Amino acid sequence: MPHAEAQGARLYYEVHGEGEPLLLIPGFGSSIPVYWANLPELSRHFRVIAFDPRGAGRSDAPAGDYTMEVFADDAVAVLDAADEASAHVFGTSFGGMVAQHMALLHPQRVRRLVLGCTTPGGTRHVMPPMESVARYLAAGGIADAAEAVRSIYFTHYSDEYASAHDAEIVARSLENEWLRASPEGSAAQLAAVQGHDTYDRLHAIAHPALVAHGGEDGLVPVENARLLAEAMSNARLLVYPKGRHIFFAECAEALNAEIVAFLSGC
Repeated sequence: MPHAEAQGARLYYEVHGEGEPLLLIPGFGSSIPVYWANLPELSRHFRVIAFDPRGAGRSDAPAGDYTMEVFADDAVAVLDAADEASAHVFGTSFGGMVAQHMALLHPQRVRRLVLGCTTPGGTRHVMPPMESVARYLAAGGIADAAEAVRSIYFTHYSDEYASAHDAEIVARSLENEWLRASPEGSAAQLAAVQGHDTYDRLHAIAHPALVAHGGEDGLVPVENARLLAEAMSNARLLVYPKGRHIFFAECAEALNAEIVAFLSGC
């Protein structure tokens, strides 16, 4: 399987489809399978390059300080390994933060941006209710893996979707559990998140951008998407009213169509 070499880490990546290149960056602690509902359709239209960020999945988790700049450089290293001078970039949550830094630090490597369920960070970041944060963090202490997955449905999926797809969500989560970030990898990624703050520089991102979000996101409230879209010079906001944090899976059919049209310049 292909790997990119970047600052002391081997980064696992995959390539699917043909066409204009599209880089997928997963969220916090996640790896390529988080895009199970997007990658098949997007790869019908683009050469999709998806990778596991350092600290998660099949990529290395070397010791040391992880910063958003490191993750942005990692993304560029993956493009280099895939022999692409530039690409469209789609990142969700933590991956959307990395995408912002990539556009700021390596603007020539980015064509168009799709930022999903993410935030500019810093003091402008809008937090969810503290009760929700406490419930989310408590999931880590639930011994039964299936129940731990179900305990965070309230942040990730609408009630209707979770009820209708419960067995599927649990099965997929348990199947991919081995790809989750290690405690050390999670801590290192979290340190990078805590240093994330792009708000005062967002005006410098001139790339066409689609900012997509779930209207009922229980982890990164939709107000953060509005901050991004308003501060960027060439951005359009797209909100799925009933979507929550994993809206990109729950609303995949509609979102995939929007992404294809947007990246195709339509």
